[in-house]
Amino acid sequence: MQPITYAYLETTNYCNLDCSFCNRKDVIGPLKHISLDNWAHVLKKIGHFPIKEAKLMGMGEPLLHPKFDQITEMFKETFPECFVIVATNCQYTISKGTMMRQVFERSVKNIDMLYLSIDGYEETYERDRAPAKWPRLIKFLEDLAGVDIGKCAIVVNYVVNKHNVYDIPKVEKLIEKYSLGELRINIAQIWDPSITLADDERTWGYDKEQLEFLKSNYQHAIKGRSKWEYNDCFWVKNGLYMTVDGDIKACCMNTAARPFGNIFEKSFDEIRSEDNYQNVRRGCLDNNPTKHCEHCSYKELAPLLDSLGIPSD
Repeated sequence: MQPITYAYLETTNYCNLDCSFCNRKDVIGPLKHISLDNWAHVLKKIGHFPIKEAKLMGMGEPLLHPKFDQITEMFKETFPECFVIVATNCQYTISKGTMMRQVFERSVKNIDMLYLSIDGYEETYERDRAPAKWPRLIKFLEDLAGVDIGKCAIVVNYVVNKHNVYDIPKVEKLIEKYSLGELRINIAQIWDPSITLADDERTWGYDKEQLEFLKSNYQHAIKGRSKWEYNDCFWVKNGLYMTVDGDIKACCMNTAARPFGNIFEKSFDEIRSEDNYQNVRRGCLDNNPTKHCEHCSYKELAPLLDSLGIPSD
């Protein structure tokens, strides 16, 4: 098997939002932050892998972990050359003098790219990210302007759906006003393996005008691949997805799947050598997916991305 070069590690499942496209309530266990002792144990177990990119996030808001600054520091000490990405919902205060400001400032020193999740503008933002408040986001951005972010790149991650397509130009103005850097657009996905993108009109109900608007104005910013087959899946080749409980799953696309094992009980190599994992892996490599992968958003999005003129790689 190939060595692991990409890791997606959840360190908390606490979240202050109930976003419309998130299935966290259906899949998380008891609320918890990973302890520093357990985090050290995880890093010891995966430290031999040549991990080049990692996302320290999952079904919770990463910065709600009270010791997230130590989480990022420990990770960078283990993987000093790894490119670390964190996504945040910006729905907390980082005003000067607050404990949150201190944790945030120390955390960004060990983060290479910070995604600010901003989907929609004012009413549409508050609708899809309830109970988020637009004024709280603006206050966060104002406070962020005074933070020394060092080499951390700040970008905006915009999940587009049928109802927020025309808010993108408004968010672009926000990006310009606060010097936020790149705009990254992701087509909304469904994380529930029992349904498809076509089952939800928000994710599949774009009209021709909306698609042309996206293609003409934002083709360069839309992420994904228009030509994708199951044997292109990197997760089963060199990816690692772990929940805050230490459960190992195939990927972040099927968060409702049963875990293949637990990293506190076995090594990751032991887990991925077992039949359940290997069946999913072989199904992808042979382009004959098991039930686990049959509604994969990567595959379902490919035709839509192709119609938008997105490159195949």
